[in-house]
Amino acid sequence: MEIRVIPKNERYKEVLELYPPQLANKFLPEWYKKQKISTHYETFKHFNGVPESKMINAKNCPAIQDYLTTGFIIPAWTNIRFNTSKDEKGNTIQSWDSSIRMAYDEHIDQHIDSHPLEQTEFMDLKRTIDNRTLKLQLPYVFNVPQGYNIIYQDPFYHFRNDIRCLTGIVEADKWGSIAFPFEVLEDNFELKAGTPLIQCFLYKREELNLSLDIETKPTQEEYDQIQLALKKLHISNKTYRTNKEQGETFFK
Repeated sequence: MEIRVIPKNERYKEVLELYPPQLANKFLPEWYKKQKISTHYETFKHFNGVPESKMINAKNCPAIQDYLTTGFIIPAWTNIRFNTSKDEKGNTIQSWDSSIRMAYDEHIDQHIDSHPLEQTEFMDLKRTIDNRTLKLQLPYVFNVPQGYNIIYQDPFYHFRNDIRCLTGIVEADKWGSIAFPFEVLEDNFELKAGTPLIQCFLYKREELNLSLDIETKPTQEEYDQIQLALKKLHISNKTYRTNKEQGETFFK
């Protein structure tokens, strides 16, 4: 499937060329690259002296593997600086700027806008000292096939400590111009251009009449299926990604 990415304005084409979105597997976190896949489970440590460094780790988890390699990443397309300081009277002041604003000699609000407190009232968010929630204006748009949505969210496993972007779902075939509200996590920081900023997941929009059947008395067969899947996991050390038979068995 092809997703077209085009500048929101012709003058931003250089930004898109310098820091284009890329598939998520091109932005693997450093901790993930350093960890090694292993087949040694924790119980083996007491059995045959396998060192802890050889035990299975987060990189073995298929749920984390799939999350980190699915969709695409929007890297920061600009340097962002945020500063908290005191004025001559001891009052706390905050300021922020971005290199894209300076490059194009534009007003900062064209790139970092904000929501007043009234728009995010009662939400447990880390705001500026004047209770504003800042938001980044994406300088390009996505053109996706008809009927598709995009989930935009902070790329959790990259563990940034400067800002955290708020999650949202957009009917991407109808709306391509996006802004990303974010929490301010530190008093002073510089977010570098190229840093993984948003992880995007594309999915087909469907109208589902979803219902949850809370079954507190499942059948014995269902219990047996769960136990069988767990036994296969511990005996073979293979998860659903590496054991096709187990994947087919679990939710029959």
